[in-house]
Amino acid sequence: MKENSQERLLRLLSLFADEEKGEWSVDEASVHLGISASQTYRYFRTLASAGYISAYTTGRYVLGPAIIELDRKLRIGDPMIHAARSIMREMLSTAPSASIAILCRYFRGQVMCVHEEFETYQHHEISYERGQPRPLYQGAASKVILANLPLRQARAYFNHAPDKFNQFGLGANWTEVKRSLRELRSQPAIITAGELGTSASGISAPIYDDKRVLGSVSLVLPITVATEEVTSFLMPVVAAAGQEMTSKMQHLAQLQK
Repeated sequence: MKENSQERLLRLLSLFADEEKGEWSVDEASVHLGISASQTYRYFRTLASAGYISAYTTGRYVLGPAIIELDRKLRIGDPMIHAARSIMREMLSTAPSASIAILCRYFRGQVMCVHEEFETYQHHEISYERGQPRPLYQGAASKVILANLPLRQARAYFNHAPDKFNQFGLGANWTEVKRSLRELRSQPAIITAGELGTSASGISAPIYDDKRVLGSVSLVLPITVATEEVTSFLMPVVAAAGQEMTSKMQHLAQLQK
């Protein structure tokens, strides 16, 4: 199918989301996208005039201030974040110090943290940092979403990365993975330890709207305090937060009908 100009423009903007390369020239982008330099220049000019990219030196561009403006509007105006704030703070009040409450969305076959609540920020060597996509097979906040996807979608992700599914304890073949996902789906909340680095443990519950899983709400604890007693106490707390978020999102979905 032939790509139209809007699709090429979006594909160009997505280049700037690359974790490894955040700056681009017209020539580099032209080669990467497989389109002419003159077309690429017009797209650069369009994005730059709207503030989505900005030249930080002659001929080299990075994301621009309009992205920051949109991020602020997202944090203020996203109904899911708005609904989650008080729930996350209440959940956090029951957790050990240095815990973090996170809200994640299912996004383009990955999981992205869109909001955090914390009293004292605890840095982990790997984490669900806000805005950074994470795979579906790694960590409680991801696995609880994966477990609640339709099996045909989950199987497609498994087929793409079977070794990773096995590495993170989901199974060596589809039969084992399917059994693992059903077991995870039967639990009101799930816990993992040391999957995102060695310093953190996560407890997560799914968030639904009327028909589909939207994301997850989680507590991330320092692994040194995530004893069986502590996690047994917190799992129903996180499960209740997921259920309350689901009720709120279902209510919002009904209002849109």
